[in-house]
Amino acid sequence: MIYLDRNESQYGPAPECFNSLKNVGVEQLSQYTRDYARGVKSRVSEKLADWIGVTEKNILLSYGCEGLLKYAVHEFLPHGGTLMIPDKSWWYYAEIAKEVKGTTCEYLITEGETSFHFDIDNMIDVYTSHKPDLVFIASPNNPTGNAMSHEDMKRICAEFKDAIIILDEAYWGFSTLDNANAKELVEHYDNVLIFRTFSKYFALAGIRMGYGICSDRFEKFSNYLTRYLGYSSILENVTLSALDNLDWYQEINKKFKDDMKLYHQTLARYDFIKIFASEANFLMIRLHRDMCKPLQEYLLSHEISVKFFTDDVFNHHMRLSLGTQKQNRFILNAMVIFADKVKSSPPHEDQKLSKMPADRSSIASYNSMTN
Repeated sequence: MIYLDRNESQYGPAPECFNSLKNVGVEQLSQYTRDYARGVKSRVSEKLADWIGVTEKNILLSYGCEGLLKYAVHEFLPHGGTLMIPDKSWWYYAEIAKEVKGTTCEYLITEGETSFHFDIDNMIDVYTSHKPDLVFIASPNNPTGNAMSHEDMKRICAEFKDAIIILDEAYWGFSTLDNANAKELVEHYDNVLIFRTFSKYFALAGIRMGYGICSDRFEKFSNYLTRYLGYSSILENVTLSALDNLDWYQEINKKFKDDMKLYHQTLARYDFIKIFASEANFLMIRLHRDMCKPLQEYLLSHEISVKFFTDDVFNHHMRLSLGTQKQNRFILNAMVIFADKVKSSPPHEDQKLSKMPADRSSIASYNSMTN
């Protein structure tokens, strides 16, 4: 099964990450790290601090973004407190609030002509009305793919002075690798925490390495996350290899962007398919209502799993994680076949589409489009 429903990378990490595993010796398996004795958390936090331009003590390490989010809610959301979250985002946000008997209030992410966007005025209204203790902002947001501009983020930080703001940047990197904005935020607004992960852009979901950027205000939280006996030196080596090979990842990201462009260009002729602009490694696509189930069955019959939504907010949408160029062209080919059938057939006939054989012959034509 090829999973294009979890926003994982089908390309995998830089080859040097595998080389670091080949060189694992008895020391990495049988001994603790000695970084704490040097006055730092780890070699990874040192590397990140230098890359981002902050002090090492202002780097947090944890078990992916998931771990950082959970720790933060348990630390900063009082029993019965209020967490402010997007109305279209990761379901996990509301679940971790429940763990501390917290409540949630939602702000709007609205659909525009070409992309979704944050409604800043609505966010301020919700904040003023509910006075939340903690605010989550996912940028880029999952599943809509839109990001908050730096100017809007600064406006929010200036307005939300009485709450702790967590900027979930799990999908950071696909738009830019510039760290200047993150550095400016934590230096000018002491109530901001920025969380990132190596799972998405760096294709290391399996090692569960997440990191955060914070101001001196969060020294207690930073100490709580710090491990006296260190972290896994094996996983640190893999992470450091990724950070040392940014050029490789930029080449992969170029392929993602080329394929995004191909999806937009190829499907633009169907007025019942809308692809929203995305700054992450996935596309949010609204489909003809009668196209969803047959297309899902068709892809599953070829061992390809894509996220099809069935909730009230997105009831005829799919979120497509970008795969390799070969995988993307196969799926694009399938969508064209289905779209042509939907365009030419009455809706009640669309259920026949799931019985269609795979038409792999035209994959070559899509391959040639990017040559």
